Amino acid sequence: MHLSRTRRPATRAVAALSVLGLLASCAANPGPPPLVEAEQETTTTARETDAPAEEPTPAEPASRPQAEVAVDPVRAGFNPHLASDESAVVHGIADLTLPSAFGPDGAMDTNLLVGASVLATSPAAFTVRYIITPDAQWSDGTPITGADFAYLWRGMTRTPGVVDPAVYRAVADVRVSGPGGKVVDVDFAQPVGDWRVLFHHLLPSHLLDADAADFAVALRNTVPASAGRYLVREVDRAHGTVTLNRNDRFWGPEPAPIDILTLVAARETIQVADQLRSGQLAFVDMAPQDTTKDVLGLIPGAQLRTFPGGRTLGVTLSTTSGLSSQARAEVRSLLDVPLLAHIAARRTTDVDAAAPTTSGSLALLQQLAAQGKVLRVAADAADPAASAAARSMVDILNNAGVPAKTVAKDLGSIAGQGLPSGEVDMVVHWRAEQGRQAALASQIACPPDTGRAGNLSGYCTPGGDELAARILGGDLELAAATERVAELESQEVLWVPLLHETRLAATAGGITARGTAAGEWPGGLSSAAAWKLADTVGRRTSIQEVP
Repeated sequence: MHLSRTRRPATRAVAALSVLGLLASCAANPGPPPLVEAEQETTTTARETDAPAEEPTPAEPASRPQAEVAVDPVRAGFNPHLASDESAVVHGIADLTLPSAFGPDGAMDTNLLVGASVLATSPAAFTVRYIITPDAQWSDGTPITGADFAYLWRGMTRTPGVVDPAVYRAVADVRVSGPGGKVVDVDFAQPVGDWRVLFHHLLPSHLLDADAADFAVALRNTVPASAGRYLVREVDRAHGTVTLNRNDRFWGPEPAPIDILTLVAARETIQVADQLRSGQLAFVDMAPQDTTKDVLGLIPGAQLRTFPGGRTLGVTLSTTSGLSSQARAEVRSLLDVPLLAHIAARRTTDVDAAAPTTSGSLALLQQLAAQGKVLRVAADAADPAASAAARSMVDILNNAGVPAKTVAKDLGSIAGQGLPSGEVDMVVHWRAEQGRQAALASQIACPPDTGRAGNLSGYCTPGGDELAARILGGDLELAAATERVAELESQEVLWVPLLHETRLAATAGGITARGTAAGEWPGGLSSAAAWKLADTVGRRTSIQEVP
């Protein structure tokens, strides 16, 4: 029988003034210290920091509920704000470990915040005040404060290659006050229609550089501290596993029912099928291979579904490398989109290719080739889909008599150096599909001097910046904004989509989800904090002895 060590949530303040009265000091009331293991050569633990030593860990119970989940390999880091790190599994881990002011549905997280509202008076265009709940703390016992808000703001505005930075660039200042730094005033320099998208997945600033100079590398090996229902216990790159332990310092209600989640890299369909069939795997959430759907569908009792992953693989063409819009259009006309989508996906089934391009004249490209111009196609070396598409693009261009070569670097270097310097003509990468005004504005707003972020093409015109400001301010409805940005990107040949991500999820009855009837379909990895082990006697996902 599992014994919970999670504390009961403290009584919440009913108003901002009473909250300020409760904040007598900057120290949260910590629960028992988190587990600590010895560092191993092939692993990274969440305690690889310079934080003070913890008190001795209490003895562990003899058995702990645990489950294995097959996911895509984590090929880069764990920062969901970096385009180079962002993926379904990294996003899922972030949802389980990192706190957010508001959820994707726009609802305030009442575990993190007591309140968030626009102030009546402001020294800027407008000001939003966030009041952090007194008990909110990181897994090492450090309180969550306004410093965590300021760190994310600085990182998102100063780091190349971040995702959707336009709304953070609209912030003029982040001011921290109140006992324990629990009151955060965010001043905006311009109107922002949906400011609730800010401060999603806060990072533990007390373990990082105050000026966020380390933002690009801070989560390269692990998530150093958690403020969700789980914490990252261990990252074993050699074996392709990420171990999540229940965060016993989480102050909110409903602790995670499963103590240990082991995320296992899903490499081969047959292996995944064997482990799902035997009960070793409780859940599968992966990009399918050619036969994955067929093989898993034959397992007795298995439930499967394929669904859009919310990302698109495509080509961003630089506006500052010497290619005119007409030359970029000629490049687009050469791209065999269905073929490149098939190559990137490495399958023939469930391939959601983007619309094909039309052929045209190659006069400008031939002229550039005669002048010795070689097109440079970049892709993140750690991304197999982007790298495969980039190499085949180079082959297509060379076969058409257009000299081209690949540039294999990490996406941060491409965004920070290769694109701004003109050393890269185009880059193949994943991009979150439009669905938020902040993301749309980021795609066309002028990039800052610190490097490309959001708008990798470098497109910068007064008209584009004005459109971005209108979208960010909420002057255009989402549908109209989506259409306007798509028209601009097509006309200027800034982005050529290739492949819409498809994902597959499966379970054979190993888990259920809190709040749903038995047998109902659980959510993806992001909802794992609500999972419960099913009554499956003899399954390896059930309670196991811990050495």
